[in-house]
Amino acid sequence: MNYPASWKQFDDHFKVLSDDPSSYMCCSSSNEVPLNLMPYLGNGFIGTQPKSPWIFMDGLYNGEATGSHRARIPSPFTWLLRTPLCIDEGGLYECQRKQEFWMHFGMGLFTQRFTSVNNEVSMTTFVSRQRPSLLVRIIEARFFTRDSLQPEPILLQPDLEVQFESPDCVIDILESVDPKHLLISGQCFTSESHEFQREPSSFYMHTDVVPEELAKGFYLSPTTPRRIFLSTLSRTSMNDATVQYESALSVAQQLPNQLLVEQADSWRRVWEEGRIQLCCSDTACQLPGIVLAAQYSLLTCLPDPRHTLQPPFPTQPACSFYGLCPTGLSRGAEEDDYMGHVFWDMELWMLPWANLFHPQSCRLALDYRYAMLPAAEHRAVAENLEGARFPWESAFTGIETTPWQLAADNQIHVNGAVSFAVQQWLSAHAASGFHPEDTTALSQSNPMAHVEEITRDRAINIGDPEKWYHTRGRSLLEHVARFWCSRVVYSLEKMSFELLDVMPPDEYTHCCRNSAYTNAIASISLTAPAKFARLFSAPLPLDYTKWERMAMQIWMPRDPNDQLMLEHENYVLGTCVKQADTVLLTYPLLFDQPEVWKRNMVNYYARVTDTNGPAMTWSIFCICALELKDFDRAVDFFERSLLHVRQPYWSWTETKSGSGAANFLTGIGGFLQSIVNGFAGLRIRLLAHQAVNCGCANSHHMVSALTLCPGVPTQFRPSWHSIRLHSLHFQTRRLTICMDLSRDQWTIELIEGQSVLVGQLVATGAWVFEKQLSIHSDPLQLGFQPICLVACDSIKLPDSAPQEYHICGTA
Repeated sequence: MNYPASWKQFDDHFKVLSDDPSSYMCCSSSNEVPLNLMPYLGNGFIGTQPKSPWIFMDGLYNGEATGSHRARIPSPFTWLLRTPLCIDEGGLYECQRKQEFWMHFGMGLFTQRFTSVNNEVSMTTFVSRQRPSLLVRIIEARFFTRDSLQPEPILLQPDLEVQFESPDCVIDILESVDPKHLLISGQCFTSESHEFQREPSSFYMHTDVVPEELAKGFYLSPTTPRRIFLSTLSRTSMNDATVQYESALSVAQQLPNQLLVEQADSWRRVWEEGRIQLCCSDTACQLPGIVLAAQYSLLTCLPDPRHTLQPPFPTQPACSFYGLCPTGLSRGAEEDDYMGHVFWDMELWMLPWANLFHPQSCRLALDYRYAMLPAAEHRAVAENLEGARFPWESAFTGIETTPWQLAADNQIHVNGAVSFAVQQWLSAHAASGFHPEDTTALSQSNPMAHVEEITRDRAINIGDPEKWYHTRGRSLLEHVARFWCSRVVYSLEKMSFELLDVMPPDEYTHCCRNSAYTNAIASISLTAPAKFARLFSAPLPLDYTKWERMAMQIWMPRDPNDQLMLEHENYVLGTCVKQADTVLLTYPLLFDQPEVWKRNMVNYYARVTDTNGPAMTWSIFCICALELKDFDRAVDFFERSLLHVRQPYWSWTETKSGSGAANFLTGIGGFLQSIVNGFAGLRIRLLAHQAVNCGCANSHHMVSALTLCPGVPTQFRPSWHSIRLHSLHFQTRRLTICMDLSRDQWTIELIEGQSVLVGQLVATGAWVFEKQLSIHSDPLQLGFQPICLVACDSIKLPDSAPQEYHICGTA
C-alpha cells in the first residue's frame, strides 16, 4: 500500500495488529462520502469527524428535558485543503495532482494527501489519545528535486472559512495577548433540568486557528516544510485550556514529530490492553479491517483510565464520564444521532466487548449510571415506586430526555440492563470473597454499614472490583431490584408476579403484558443483590432473600404447543417484530429453557423479524444459531449483519437501507459479540464453589468461570485462519486465547496474573480440571472442544489437591 510517508515511521508500532497494513488502513479518492459515514476521531473526552463543522465534548448538552442534545462546539478544523498551488517566475499555477483520503485506524489519523511529480502534501488530523483535551492538525510537504532544480514553495489554502458560531451556545471570543491565538468560551443556552443542573454548562477553547489569517493561506517550502495547528478544550476554565495548549505547543516546538509519536505510543498501548484479531488467508478479505475498525470506533468514545480523567463540569461534580451513545461521541446533535443520549444500547450491546478487553473503561461507563442515581431515585418516588427508575434516554442529569412519550412510559427494561451490566462486570473481574462464616448470619445487621465504612476512606481505589462493589455496584444492584419489587403485581389467577404496560425491545409493540425479555431480565435483576452479597461475603438483608423468592415467581409467556417463548402474553404468531427481542433470552441472558425451545425461537423469530431492522439483530441470531450448532443459519445471519457495513471507511448503518443512525455503535457492539460470544462461544458464569472445592461448607458460595465453546462454520474456514482474543481480562488476569482454524486447536496463554485451572467437558456433563496454566508455563494447546477457566485463588486448593475437580454445571 502506498500510504502517506509520515505514517511509515510507525510501521513497527502496529505490527501487533497485523503484518498487513490494509487491515488497519483504508483509502478513498472521493471527497463525496457523507459526513455521517466519515470515521470518528476521538478519545472519550472530545470527538469529531473529518470535515465536520463541530466538535463534541463528553457531557456537554444544550436543551431542556426532551430537547436535550449534544452541544455543537465550532471546530477550528472543519476545512480541508484546496489543491496546492505551485510558484514559478510567472506566479502561481495549479499543477496536476492526485488527491486521496487515508484513515489509519491503528492510531486514529485522518490524512488528506496530494501527490505530484514535484512534491507530496499531506494534512493529518487527530484527536490526541495522550492529551485528552488536544486536537492536532499537521500539514507537511515533501519536495522532490528534479533536473538539479531547487524546489519552489507551494501555497496552501483552506476550502472553507472557519466561523466560531454555534446554534447551541453563546460564544465569546476573548482578547488574547498573542494575535495569532484565540481564546473562546461558550455557554449552552439552556440547562437540561432546573432541579438537577443549577446553570447551563460551558466550554473553553484555546486555538491558534485564526480565521482571518488562515483565509490568506500559507506557504511551505524545503526550508519550512511543516505547519502545525493546535486546539485545546476544557470543561472548567480558560486557564486550564491554555495550560494544556502551552504544554502541547512546547513539545511540538522542541520535537516537531513528538505529538505524532505520542499518538502512536498511546494507541499501541490501547491495542495491547485488549482486542479481537481476525486473521484471514485471503488478502482480499476485508473482515480483519472491519473487525479492527469496529473496535476503534468504540475506543474513540471511551476515556483511557491510564490518564487522568478530565475534571468534571462544576455543575455536575459527581460525574467525569457520560456514557456511550448509539452514534458515539463524534455526533449527537440530530434526531438520527439519538441526540447523544445513553440508552440500554450501552449496557446490552456496547459494554460486553469493553468488559472483556477494556474493563476499567467499562467501569467508567457503569460509574455514569451511579452518578445518575439521584435523578433515577427522584423519578421512582414521583411514580410511587421504590428504588431507582433509570430513563429510557439519559444525558447530563439523568432525567428522562426521550421525546417519545410511549418509550418514556413503557420501556422499563433499561433498568434491567443497568443491573445486568453491573453483574457482568463483577462476575468477570471481582475475585470471590470466600470466608468460613455463613453470611446469612449477618442479615439482621445494618446492611449499609460496610458500605459507609469504605465510602469514608477517601483514598479508596474504586478501580478495584471488590471495593467498587461495596461503594457503587451494590447500591446499583439494590436500587434496581427494589424498583422491580415495587413495579410487579401479583396475579391470583396465575399465582405469579406480572409486569403490565411495558414496551419490549420490539418497538413495534408499544404496550403489552408480560414481555418475555422484560420479565426475564427483571427476574435476573431481583436475584442479583443476594447473589453478589454472598459472593463478596457482604451483609444479606432480608429484602435480598425476599427478592430472590419473587424472581422464582415471575410469570413467563410460554407457548407449550409450539414449544417456544412468546414475545409477550398477547403476542399473535406471525406478527412482524422490529428487532432481536425474545431470542435475547438465549443470549445474552442465558435464561434457562430447553434446547428445543431455543431452536424453535431462532427458527420462528427469524422469519418474522423486519429485514430492515437495526444492525445488531442478526448478530444475536448468529450467536444463538452457533450455540445450537446450526451453522448454515449462523452463516446466513452473520452475512446479513455485514450488509450494514459501508465503504470506504467500514462504517455501520442502523438499517440495511442506510436510513437512521450511521456509525451505529450498537450494531458494532452486536457484531463484536458475534465474534467473541458466537464463534468463540465465550460465556462468563457463576458456578457453585462447593462443587469445585468439596471443603466449602456454604452451598451459596459461587466461583466465576469463563467457558469457551468453538463454533466456526466450514464455509468460513477456507479464508479464516484464526480468531485471536488478545489480552482478554478475567479475574485480575490477562489471557490471550487463539482459535487456530487450520489445526482445530485452542492456544491459551496467561500473560498477566496468577494461575488458572483449565477444565474440559466429559461425557457426564461435568467439567474436569486436569491442567493448570501459570505465567511461567508454555502456552497450553488443546484440540477444539468446550473448555472452562477458573481462577486458582478462587477455589483455595489444599496443598495435596487432587488432579481433577468436578463442577456440576455444564457447558
